[in-house]
Amino acid sequence: MGNRFLALSRWVLIVALLVGLSGETCNTKDDGTDCTSSCGNIHNISYPFRLKDDPKHCGNVMYTLSCENNITLVDIPPSGKYYVQAINYHNQTIRLVDPGLQKNNCSSMPQNCPSLLGYPYSVFYMVSTPVFYIKCSNPVNSSLYVDTAPCLNINASSLVQQKTYSYVTVGVMKVGDLNEGCSAEWVALALYSKGYNTSYESIHSALMYGFDLHFWLDDEEICKHKWRKYHTCYPHTIPGT
Repeated sequence: MGNRFLALSRWVLIVALLVGLSGETCNTKDDGTDCTSSCGNIHNISYPFRLKDDPKHCGNVMYTLSCENNITLVDIPPSGKYYVQAINYHNQTIRLVDPGLQKNNCSSMPQNCPSLLGYPYSVFYMVSTPVFYIKCSNPVNSSLYVDTAPCLNINASSLVQQKTYSYVTVGVMKVGDLNEGCSAEWVALALYSKGYNTSYESIHSALMYGFDLHFWLDDEEICKHKWRKYHTCYPHTIPGT
């Protein structure tokens, strides 16, 4: 009887250890850092990002993406949805394109307002630059104003209304920078470059390439129980040392 009880106790102990170990294994996976998904041309959707249909433990809910018709999208209220073109985890940037823009159609315009972009994303104007759509009551002769014709023509709808002229400017501007009789009608974002002020077609191509937003994570969130230096995560302890 004693031997049988001792053998049974050993089995209970072994089963308890196995359950405990399996529980630890599950917990290490449930931190959301081991999940990887793909959609369309984005093959490296991993922490902190996740797809809407991924298991709940994957990624950070603030960085939820959706996959629609094999296209990766991000919804940033109240601005709207954007197409995701690339994710750079090293620089912590995500490149987006406004869905209102159409390739090889320079008359297409952005439909979202990037000035409404909010946390956890932010615009760094050293990386991305604003593109202002401007309407003027008189022609403007300035190297800063790029004529949108023949892509965009804003004509008066009746003989009573005055003809207007459409331009874009690239870069940060103030209200005082507007010429007399001009008003800023819309704003978009493009990657920073010094070669945009040549033609509206080139500016439209730049808009089609997209713009970068920074996504914010501290070292603890990025590395999950590890320490970080120079964009690399290291374990707190190294076996054998």
